[in-house]
Amino acid sequence: MIDDKQIYIFKNFISSTDCDAYFKKIKDIGPQPKMLEFEQITLDLTGDPIGEKVQNFINKEFNLNLELDQLQIQNWHVNSYGNLHTHYNPGREHIVYTSSLYLNDDFLGGEFITEDGIKLKPTKGMLTFFNGQTIKHGVNPVFKNDRKSLIFWWRGQ
Repeated sequence: MIDDKQIYIFKNFISSTDCDAYFKKIKDIGPQPKMLEFEQITLDLTGDPIGEKVQNFINKEFNLNLELDQLQIQNWHVNSYGNLHTHYNPGREHIVYTSSLYLNDDFLGGEFITEDGIKLKPTKGMLTFFNGQTIKHGVNPVFKNDRKSLIFWWRGQ
């Protein structure tokens, strides 16, 4: 049974080599004077085999029947951040769970944070899974080196 207030963490879900291959799929942005628009820091990867791999793992681990709605690669560039938010917003009402798969850890700042005081420093290859509608979460400002991750948007069944 899933605790909707819990963030589940799976370290070393994929290899460093696999992380590096995905890392190269989105360009480095580097320091920007302000946060770029979401569309400028993401790239759709829906249909990539990693989506099925993560879907099968999550469904087996939690005895669920989730389907991947969208897979994106995201680049949190230097001077970017994510305010605390949930994923119950227009266009994403059907998304209950979210996962992130972190592709690097050589950045400064960029911790995953929650309203409840959790502060998680992502590590390369780490997968997270949580209820994005109930856990208010965000990203601390990135101060050095781009922080890249895969974002999985799960549709409940």
